[in-house]
Amino acid sequence: MIFIVPIQVRAQNGTIEAEVLPSQGSANTGILIRFKTVNASVGGVQKADIFWDNYSIALNRDGLLGADGSYNYNLTVPSQPPLSDIGNHTIRVDSSVFNYGQISFAFIFTITEFVPSPEYLTLNATYYSLLANFTDLLNSYNTLFINYSKISTDYATLVSEYSQLLLDYNSLSANYNALTANYNSLSANYNSLIANYNNLHSVFSSLQTNYTSLQQSFQSLSSDYNALKTDYDSLDSTYSSLKSNYDSVLGQLAFDRNLNYIFIASTIVLAVTTFYFATRKPRLTAKTRY
Repeated sequence: MIFIVPIQVRAQNGTIEAEVLPSQGSANTGILIRFKTVNASVGGVQKADIFWDNYSIALNRDGLLGADGSYNYNLTVPSQPPLSDIGNHTIRVDSSVFNYGQISFAFIFTITEFVPSPEYLTLNATYYSLLANFTDLLNSYNTLFINYSKISTDYATLVSEYSQLLLDYNSLSANYNALTANYNSLSANYNSLIANYNNLHSVFSSLQTNYTSLQQSFQSLSSDYNALKTDYDSLDSTYSSLKSNYDSVLGQLAFDRNLNYIFIASTIVLAVTTFYFATRKPRLTAKTRY
């Protein structure tokens, strides 16, 4: 059963007739909205913005010019709920009419039966597919939630360990900076020492060359020393023998000299004694005479 609802709007002492055909039906019913201008001084509804329950279904749509001079707009019920639910729905048409200005029309369309459209069937199949996927996702979510709880506990433990490691890292970083400063100082000292080492190595090489030359000279002198020592030992032995003979000869000479001294002294004493006694006897005789 089709209901025709005509709506008339006056514009500058003229009239625009508007109607919706039909006024009720199923979700698959085609809807026609017609606008006819009665007064020739008022322009027709050539373009319009169309809203279904304040939901935009067409913006600046061109109307189809009919044989009677009316402008017609064909509509279909939006497939998505709740725009396609059973009950009353508001159709609003906004337009700008020449020589009149902005106009707005409101219609009521009643959906008495819900007949699924192909789009709805596709959406319904998609819905149940998504529902099955949702069930799988929910199971996965529950599993993940259990794992999340465990991971959360592990995370708290890791955060605590991280905080401790961060403290250790800061301490190590400070030590590293100190060691870096020490390293730079040691590196500078090392460079100085290696320069001194190279200088000393050069001196050492020169001294080693001199040492080798001196060692050869020492070996030559040692050989000469051994030869001289042999000659010295021989001469020392000969000297000892000569000294012994000299001492023996010297002792014999001293003994002979002493004997000569004794002999000479004895001779002198004897001569003196003889002379003494030779001179003393006459004196004694003369004294006796007196």
